[in-house]
Amino acid sequence: MTRARMFLVALMWLVPAAALGHGPDGHPPDPNLHVDPTLEDCSVIFAPELTQDAFHRFVREFGSVSAFKMMAPPTTLGKRGVALGIEYISFTVEEKSDAWNDTFAHPDAYHELGSSKAFPKLRLRAGVTDALDIGAFYTRNPNANYGWLGLEARYGLMRQSETTPVSLAVRGAYTKTLYVHDMDMHAITADLAAGRTFWNALTPYAALGGDLVLARERTDAVALQNETQFVPHVLGGFEARFWHMALGAEVHVAALTSFQVQLSGLF
Repeated sequence: MTRARMFLVALMWLVPAAALGHGPDGHPPDPNLHVDPTLEDCSVIFAPELTQDAFHRFVREFGSVSAFKMMAPPTTLGKRGVALGIEYISFTVEEKSDAWNDTFAHPDAYHELGSSKAFPKLRLRAGVTDALDIGAFYTRNPNANYGWLGLEARYGLMRQSETTPVSLAVRGAYTKTLYVHDMDMHAITADLAAGRTFWNALTPYAALGGDLVLARERTDAVALQNETQFVPHVLGGFEARFWHMALGAEVHVAALTSFQVQLSGLF
């Protein structure tokens, strides 16, 4: 496990703070931003103006884009196999919409949320049996009040062989939004994925699935009904393996489209 510890230390040095896009220097203040000068960065704080419709959209977009992504082909690691990696996710939001403007507060009127969002995640996956993998991910914005913790399990239904053209797996995952006082949010994910490995190194894959997002507000600023939404998604990606390393990329189309890349060490 010395190699695994060394890889983890290297990943922690590589993980940057969450990248937040803000307006260019010299732009005028935005009078529509909700300002809280005690903040260091844009944080999830509900404004009194937040409506049920805006909350509905926010839950759908924020919940589905933060849900635990597959980010691996349907081939399992095998018993006692371990994959430890760093993932980078990027997506775009409509920052001026009520769904995103009335759910975030800002340090000042110049400190916009930004439409392009990107941040890293740490991921761990381990093989329990030859057919069953379990995994987890964690990320947070250290200067704001939000982060996520996810857990997953995937089961290999079919393994590629001379008589079987593809590998097939089912996956279930759970994601909890952390550190947000004004909201309690959970996401439950299910996927069915198929992939084929070429040259024992490159595995393209595709999957269909959905996220069940459940959220309730818990602030005196608003009085909104709980939201429970099912958000279907489709995804495609690939993983390339070399020695004890794996490089993967994935596009995930749901309420928001996101792009992920991942570098993993295999032990």
